[in-house]
Amino acid sequence: MPPYAIDYQEKIYQLALSLIKGVGFVVWQKLIDRYRSAKDIYNNSNSVFANIYNHKYLPIIKAINEKNTLSHAETIINAQQKMGIKIISFFDQEYPDRLRHIKNPPCFLYCKGNLDFSLPKIVSIVGTRRATTNGKMIVKKLVEALSEYGVMIVSGLAYGIDICAHEIALQQQLPTVAVLANSLDKIYPSSHTKMACSMLSNGGLLSEVTTGNALETFHFPNRNRIIAGLSDATIVVEAGTKSGALITAQFANNYDREVFAFPGNVYEPFSAGCNQLIRNQQAHLVTCVDDIAYMMNWKKNTSNSTKKRNTYNFENKLASLDTEDKQLALILKDCYPKVMHIDDLCQQTQLTPIQLSPKLLQLELKHLVENCTGNKYKFVEG
Repeated sequence: MPPYAIDYQEKIYQLALSLIKGVGFVVWQKLIDRYRSAKDIYNNSNSVFANIYNHKYLPIIKAINEKNTLSHAETIINAQQKMGIKIISFFDQEYPDRLRHIKNPPCFLYCKGNLDFSLPKIVSIVGTRRATTNGKMIVKKLVEALSEYGVMIVSGLAYGIDICAHEIALQQQLPTVAVLANSLDKIYPSSHTKMACSMLSNGGLLSEVTTGNALETFHFPNRNRIIAGLSDATIVVEAGTKSGALITAQFANNYDREVFAFPGNVYEPFSAGCNQLIRNQQAHLVTCVDDIAYMMNWKKNTSNSTKKRNTYNFENKLASLDTEDKQLALILKDCYPKVMHIDDLCQQTQLTPIQLSPKLLQLELKHLVENCTGNKYKFVEG
């Protein structure tokens, strides 16, 4: 049955059907496809099931006849709506098309924010919760470079690589979506609540778990399948051999989506998972965004919106600087894309190398300047 606009009552009946024990996605979809609406299944249940004699369906038929889950479904939907959570059924037009085509997709998605899954480029970035400084730097450079292609960043809001990907995406004004293993009434981990709220204006939060449900261990691999299913490509930055990121990569491979992994030191445990994916030909070896863009056949986004974003970012960063630092940043910007030797900077600013060094370091930390080899510096665009 094609997607359509689902009214409030139909959504209650669809959710009630999904809450019945023994009704997974396959049975749920088949029933609604066959009888055109969940409401009709409930209202005409005797005639609907008159010719069904398979004993394994008897408990489901009994539950539909008794309509015990209807009030529970209505309570869930009302509670979600009061919290500003949007409920999207698999049969809704708004349901992500990429997710429709995976095995066993969620019957329902619960969303907060400004989510647009029709964007042409969506990637997931995943990895270890114990990210190294190098791993975080890889994510930073990766997301900054991906901003030139106008992608949406999907991850899991976890510690380490996940939260770093969300943070840099926000800095680059890229839409970013966190798929939670728990329901949206409580952010996990709680220390990432502020970040989660920041994402709502350009991206947002998503879960298949209804409010009031406790977080269970099996929710995490379920979450990982959604992360992989929403994305055109999954990128693994750092991961151990038992990392959940490898589960996400496995799902992505099963869905015929591209998987990329950054190689690492063979003696470090946080590199073992990435190296294993590459060795087993379960991921493409990548060292930069150019490798990903080539495999995905992506072209850089040269639209005015990208230029406006870069200008906006620069002006915001510039506003926080004192007069001398601001002058230094503008000198390097005027020279871009060429590099400048520290001696030339001394001459133009009338400052000594000892005075300049801490200022240049501050500009590096604000991602305005890059320290090149040979005491040379370059402005960072965007």
